[in-house]
This record gives sequence, C-alpha cells and structure tokens, in this order.
Amino acid sequence: MVRFTDMPFPVYVWYIMKNSSRAEKLCCLVALLVLITCVTLIVFFAVQATNNPEDYIDIDPHEWNISREMWLAQNFSGIATTERFDPLRLVIIQHTVSPECPRFVLCAAELRTMQSWYIKYYNYDIPYNFIIGNDGRVYEGRGWGKPGAHALIYNRCSLGIGFIGDYREELTAHSRVTELQIKRAKMLLEEGVKRGFLDMDYSVLGAKDLIETASPGSNLYNAIREWEHYDHSNKWRNKTCEEMYGFPPVS
Repeated sequence: MVRFTDMPFPVYVWYIMKNSSRAEKLCCLVALLVLITCVTLIVFFAVQATNNPEDYIDIDPHEWNISREMWLAQNFSGIATTERFDPLRLVIIQHTVSPECPRFVLCAAELRTMQSWYIKYYNYDIPYNFIIGNDGRVYEGRGWGKPGAHALIYNRCSLGIGFIGDYREELTAHSRVTELQIKRAKMLLEEGVKRGFLDMDYSVLGAKDLIETASPGSNLYNAIREWEHYDHSNKWRNKTCEEMYGFPPVS
C-alpha cells in the first residue's frame, strides 16, 4: 500500500481531490483563490512601498496657481476685508511648521488637514492668504482682500504668505526653501501689484521682524532678506495699521 508521504505533492493533491466530495472540492477551490488573491495583494503593495515618490506623475489642475476649489477647501467665508488699506504695503512671510509636501496631491491633503485643525480649534479659516507648497505651487488660502490670522495687530493690513515646512536650521531635520518656491512667491506678488491688491513699493518682512516668533525659520528668513522688496530698516515694527497709512487711530 502506498503511503501519502511517499507520493509526490502533485499526485497527493490529485488523490485528495479525486476522493473528495463536491462540496469539499468547492471549498478547496475557494481557499485556493483566496490564497492567490492574498499573495497578489502582498506582492503589489510591497512593490508600491519600494517605489520612489518621485516616480509618480504629479497631476495638478494648474501649473502653479492653485485655487481653493482646486485643493477642495471647506467653505468658510468671513465678511472682513482689507479694503481700507488696499493696496497693501506689507507682506509677511511665515512658515507653517507642518509636514512637507513634494507633490500636488500631498499639498492639497496637507492644506485640508491644516484648515480642518484651525476650524476645529480656533473656529476660523486657514490663517494665511496664500501658501507656498514644497512642490513650488501657490495655494490660495484666504486669498486677496481678506485679513489673515497670522501676525496679531498686522493682520488687518498685510498679506500673509506661509511656506509649508519648518525652516529652522537649528533643527537637525529642517526644510530648505527652493529656487522654485521663491520664483513662484515672487510671481504671486507681481500678480498682486497688477491686480491692485499690493502697493508697487510694498515691503516684505519675516514674521520675526514684527512679533516674537522664530517664524519663518532661519533658512527661509535668510532667503527673503535677499529679495528686492525686503525692508532692512523694519520701518513698520511697533506701528499700528492706522499709523502705517497716516489714518486717525481707531477709538
């Protein structure tokens, strides 16, 4: 009598199937299909995990100017405007101290997370007028003509731009501003002048020039100090919006 242990594996499987009931054969077939599916999925996700993120095609709705609708922002409209101070004379640069996003789809997701956090804990919209992603794109925050929530007394009369990432060089792992980010930020400012939202002689300052903060981080701060419109004299520090424009103080 031939023992099962003496049979080759294929013969053993054939023998078992031959002497199994129809229900048992069906169960075996289902189990085999489940096993094949599991192995296929494991291999697929293992391959995906080893892919370089740079290998993905970054499909975006615009080359550089991303509106709120494009990154699927929540509707959160305020009634306040900067109309009294338009065209604005002050641009404040900050960093978001949030995870970097090298691609559009990741930046859009990061902005949605950021906006949800501010709405949940502070009951207001994303604080910046515009955000510069690590992909070099400009993302609309509150947009033109609306005060931000980023620099205390200067919110009413400034344009707030936040660069995604943490640019403090004192940290071992920190973000580094790229030439593309700088180029796109300047394109945004040029557009603001053309559309009448920014004064032709606007001043650029880091948040740390005006309030007690490390923002925008030393790496980004050193970069903006090289910009043509950077105000090395810091003439706006400790001045109210009304004082900047020669308006009577608010009672």
